[in-house]
Amino acid sequence: METHVQDPGKLFHLPQTLVIPLFQRPYVWTEERQWTPLWEDVERLVDLRMTQAPSATHFLGAVVMQRHLRAMGFVSEYALIDGQQRLTTLQLLLNACSAAMRDLGHAAPANNLRKLTLHDEGLGIEGVDRLKVRHTNSDGVPFQEVMLASSPAEIDASDSPHLITSAYLFFYGRASAWLAEGTPEDSFQRSWALATTLMQGLEIVVISLDATEDSQSIFETLNARGTPLTQADLAKNLVFQRLEAEGSDIRRAYEQNWSLFDETFWTSEVRLGRFTISHVSLFLNHWLVARTGEEVRTPATFTRFKHWLTYENTGTVLDIVQDLHDRAVEYQRWIRAAQAKEGPVSTVELFFYRTLAADMRTVAPFALWLFDPANSVPPREAEAALTWFESWVIRRAILGLPSADVSRTVAHLITELKRSAPDAVALTVRDHLQRLDSPATYWPSDDELRRELHEVPIYRKLSRSRLRMVLEAIEDDARGYTSGQGAWSGSRVPRDTMNIEHILPRRWRQNWPVASEQEEIERDSRIHRLGNLTLLTTPLNSSLSNRAWSGAGGKREVLTRHDVLLVNRPLRDADGWDEESIDRRTGASIDALIRTWPAPDGHSIVPEARKGQSDAAWIDFRRIVAAGLVAPGTRLRPRGDRDVVAVVLADGRIEVDGVPFDSPSGSAAHVRGGSANGWTFWQLPDGQRLNALKNEYRKLVDEQRDRTRRGSGTED
Repeated sequence: METHVQDPGKLFHLPQTLVIPLFQRPYVWTEERQWTPLWEDVERLVDLRMTQAPSATHFLGAVVMQRHLRAMGFVSEYALIDGQQRLTTLQLLLNACSAAMRDLGHAAPANNLRKLTLHDEGLGIEGVDRLKVRHTNSDGVPFQEVMLASSPAEIDASDSPHLITSAYLFFYGRASAWLAEGTPEDSFQRSWALATTLMQGLEIVVISLDATEDSQSIFETLNARGTPLTQADLAKNLVFQRLEAEGSDIRRAYEQNWSLFDETFWTSEVRLGRFTISHVSLFLNHWLVARTGEEVRTPATFTRFKHWLTYENTGTVLDIVQDLHDRAVEYQRWIRAAQAKEGPVSTVELFFYRTLAADMRTVAPFALWLFDPANSVPPREAEAALTWFESWVIRRAILGLPSADVSRTVAHLITELKRSAPDAVALTVRDHLQRLDSPATYWPSDDELRRELHEVPIYRKLSRSRLRMVLEAIEDDARGYTSGQGAWSGSRVPRDTMNIEHILPRRWRQNWPVASEQEEIERDSRIHRLGNLTLLTTPLNSSLSNRAWSGAGGKREVLTRHDVLLVNRPLRDADGWDEESIDRRTGASIDALIRTWPAPDGHSIVPEARKGQSDAAWIDFRRIVAAGLVAPGTRLRPRGDRDVVAVVLADGRIEVDGVPFDSPSGSAAHVRGGSANGWTFWQLPDGQRLNALKNEYRKLVDEQRDRTRRGSGTED
């Protein structure tokens, strides 16, 4: 067995073919977790080699290959025992960059990279055998197609391309965009810099076995034994190597600073989307984002940390270790206070509670930067900035808007704050957030909150933790915390302990009857709205929850027995609870949320992509029938030439072939024999699609909401 470090120029320049055996798993790397971090590392390395350190390198990992006894002509053949994902991706990257350079007319650097993916024709090899990495499993065909294509335009990018195809096109697109920056002369220089970096700047540990060695035991040792190192483990090893090189007292540095991260709080796993990560690794990522003002994906934390520590840090490594410790102590205090069920909380501790309840951990770097003493932001200024930022985060969370771009927005905001005066931070945050105008990042206005939350079945739309946090905020508003009078009304409501209860019960039909099917539809539509939900100290069993409103032992009396909240006090004096009551309470609750998470005066941005397309997923066909927008007995016809008719029933269902369906899509799926969007499938007698009725229903709802607000005296 031989082990040595090679760059792609050395590894792939040799006349040898690396064969991926049939038993190796298929290609599984993806854009989010591997391709994007790899490209960002390459970009950063190229820039570094062009400006500061021409010999800088980036470690890609290890591969294991075993020589076959046979060879093909002048070309040796090796089985790739481990590292097939890494080398497959590297080959796709090299080929994609070569194609991007060739398209710009930069033949020389393009050809240099091309030689790393294909054997020279002079060796007497043709077709698929020219590939320097060859797949014998199911990845073989797509890999051959992209690697042997004369142009990316030849590649079939269908609706569901193979991951290998997607990876190649991803790298081609990113390389083309990067190379095209600046003048033609700049572009040519970039091509050479990129080619040189890919050939000489990437390092791979190559473990080479001869044909007689036991490759399986080596593979098991590398992959199956022991616990994989976390991002924080890798950072720790690097830091203490550098501390030793500095001549620092390593034992003292560990005992006074790093030993904190060996405590249970830091070694425990936390969930981040679909994945889990150690708390210390997550904190290191947050700290790094706050330091760099860059979005750093969690799998790339160590790589970015190493680059920053090596080339960007201007202090000593001991300074960094001390700063990590100090910031971690404060961060830990915030998290523990946020997890406390009762008692006073500071502005930043409440921010952490609410964002954790909303499952928005990626916002933590903003708070780390804002309250870092090194940034000299006055405490009141920091709290004011955090208030604007929390409003942006929570308003989007309440409406269920996409959160994929939150981490990128946080990074951009930190970058802008670094250029801001410490006493202008709040204004900078407010103005930056107010300028955002894409559907993925904009700050929802008061009008949008009122419009969306008035009708939406929020109980179904939000997670229990997110909804509970929202209801707690409404109670805290009633206790005076948004008006600044909280000190006079006792403590905040207990956090993350109370039970969510429907005032009008979900099973209302036995004790809350109405006279008609249309009234049933109207009642059902309000069950899960904000105004019909409250918090109680103990859960009600079904017999108590479903009781009639008034009388001895009624729902009103039961609520009173289990109630300690100010927002529930008006229920004690209510003679009845109906649709109008729910509408009024919904409006009042929305007003409380707007006070809790305010937007700037006059803020009214609506992204172009959302104009006229507000969320209408909560509108079901039964409501449209109940509102009289389509009459029972109306005959619907499908798009196309299908000879079938559907009939609208009085209860809002749609009957096809004598079978009633609860939704347009259910009935459309029956006709098509597969899934279908019934709102666009069915047509009204005048030729309009059912989807057109949603806008008409929305207008009726807006008019009703305005009448309710005027009647309750809550209009601005």
